[in-house]
Amino acid sequence: MIFYFALAGVLLLTILLAVKLKERSLYVLFWAAYTQNFVVPFLLTKGFINVDVARALVLLKDFLLVELFAWCLVVLLTRFRSHWPRPLIPLCLLTAYCSLRIVVALLVFDDVWSSGLHRFKEIWFPLEIVVVVMVSTASNPDFGKRFLRHITYALSVLAVVALAILVWAPPDFWIDNANIAQLQADVKGDLENDLSFDTGLPLAGTMQGRDTFTFLSFFRAVGTFGEALALSFSMAVPVLLLSLHYPKSLISMIAFAAAATALIFGLTRSAWMFCVLVGVYVMIRRKKYFTLVLVGCVIIGFILLWAPMREFVTLTMSNISPDASNPDSAHAEGILWFYSRGFSDPGNLLGKGMTPEAQTIGESGYAYLLEHFGAVAYLSFIWLCFSLYGQLRTTNRQDGLSFIAQGIPLGMLVIMHFSQYPFSLPTFMSLWYIVGLCLGDCLLLKRESVLTGVPTVDPILRVQPA
Repeated sequence: MIFYFALAGVLLLTILLAVKLKERSLYVLFWAAYTQNFVVPFLLTKGFINVDVARALVLLKDFLLVELFAWCLVVLLTRFRSHWPRPLIPLCLLTAYCSLRIVVALLVFDDVWSSGLHRFKEIWFPLEIVVVVMVSTASNPDFGKRFLRHITYALSVLAVVALAILVWAPPDFWIDNANIAQLQADVKGDLENDLSFDTGLPLAGTMQGRDTFTFLSFFRAVGTFGEALALSFSMAVPVLLLSLHYPKSLISMIAFAAAATALIFGLTRSAWMFCVLVGVYVMIRRKKYFTLVLVGCVIIGFILLWAPMREFVTLTMSNISPDASNPDSAHAEGILWFYSRGFSDPGNLLGKGMTPEAQTIGESGYAYLLEHFGAVAYLSFIWLCFSLYGQLRTTNRQDGLSFIAQGIPLGMLVIMHFSQYPFSLPTFMSLWYIVGLCLGDCLLLKRESVLTGVPTVDPILRVQPA
């Protein structure tokens, strides 16, 4: 009974926020995503709330996102009815098909409802966040760029918090103050990931650490995000924006240093790879070849001079093979098996269902789509990435932000070989914001061009298109 009262309270609160604040409630949404995995475990561990209230609180960001999506969808269908960016077509196809596949799995094949609802939330997330950001920023361009600057520096502040916990927290910090493992087990009912109740942290993915980093893995930077993946991919946003988009200043350089350090100590190779790929793309587009070579030399020097990192990279490169003695066998197997077995399995034509056991190829986001949902989902995602890149290449905006947005779908094509990161709200929400912001520019410019019949002025750059 307490759960239902708490759930009703959270639902009422999010509705009031969405109605009263509209696009400004994005501040609540993003802060909830950045801090929920620390705040709720803290309140639960300290005894300020019970499990029922915690179960309701963890749904706050999900409720708020759905309500903002409903409001923005109405605006999109009324104010911007015939001027949608092209990437919405594959994104809507991906979401609609996967939703239908989930319904069929639950009603016809009697799959587990908890697994189906979890997949449903994941698969709707990209469409929800893109539409919300796109419509919000198209309706209020000044808010869009102001909010981006705010979350950039907010993430840098959270990077400082994560580093402070990394350096000064005692060994029993998490289990005594914010037991995330207990939250995952008792509140979220996490059955797919391992949990370490001795440390109070989950062991999903890179949270387990590697043998080379045993001396650091216990103190791995997770901060208020509660997991290294969410922290690392979120830190990629200030690292990219402060280095490649915003003007340089003392404050921006300090913020960049904090975010870059947190990204490094997140010890998440997929986030490092994503950040490097996008950064290289931007520098090539801006023809900053000297900077590209200089940064590359700095990275190589860092790897060569720091012995643990050197050993880590050497083991990673030398063990790209599916072997029982390979500590990274799962990553190698995921890539090799996906391309050697994924397309030859007839069960992957329509997918095998929503349960965790349906995915036999681990450590692969593409296998996640192919084995759970089928070939249409896989092809729709590939189409989405190329459509996003093509749309963002044609925008009038030719600044660092536009180039970063173009690099994001290219980065997604690569990192989906390791896991379904783009479908995770805490992991990829800030990156989707950049994409949605630039799509919002496209949406607004196309609408104004159609209505006036003359070339329009970019609402951010204030320049006349060629």
